[in-house]
Amino acid sequence: MHCYLKVSLVQIPGKEELRQKNLFSVSDCKMYWQSNGEYLAVQVDRYTKTKKSTYTGFELFRIKERDIPIEVLELDNKDDKIIAFAWEPKGHRFAVIHGDGPRPDISFYCMQAANTSRVSKLTTLKSREANALYWCPTGHFILIAGLKGFSGKLEFYNVDELETMATGDHFMATDIKWDPTGR
Repeated sequence: MHCYLKVSLVQIPGKEELRQKNLFSVSDCKMYWQSNGEYLAVQVDRYTKTKKSTYTGFELFRIKERDIPIEVLELDNKDDKIIAFAWEPKGHRFAVIHGDGPRPDISFYCMQAANTSRVSKLTTLKSREANALYWCPTGHFILIAGLKGFSGKLEFYNVDELETMATGDHFMATDIKWDPTGR
């Protein structure tokens, strides 16, 4: 079983292929555009060599840079299941909920770290009751939530300061929306 996938960035309407990446042993693939169109994250689930299990990595396209460079990001634990992914609106950071148990971890990354043009990990929050991520429309803050099957745990997190601002519970919560002004 050879599962091959080609990701192509095509400029419309001219249909000019700007960049492409061939991926092998692919089980599944998801794409996440950053709101300004500066970055594209391609979440790729790949088969292991034995084809009995899969692992996940990310192909990160830097759309606005010359020749559209691509970085590969693998989590510290390649076996972690990806539960959620979210880009900071109009920013350069993203968050990933990952893990296999009922209390996964949340990792934060930045595409523009100090003194480097490579993606870098900012921090990992360990063992949270979470399955959803909601960035504030103005960026800087994120709501980490445990919705539906979880107990409605809510954690407001300041990504600039890397600290929790507040926590709360909203039992049986199913959906969350930020006020457009970021309140």
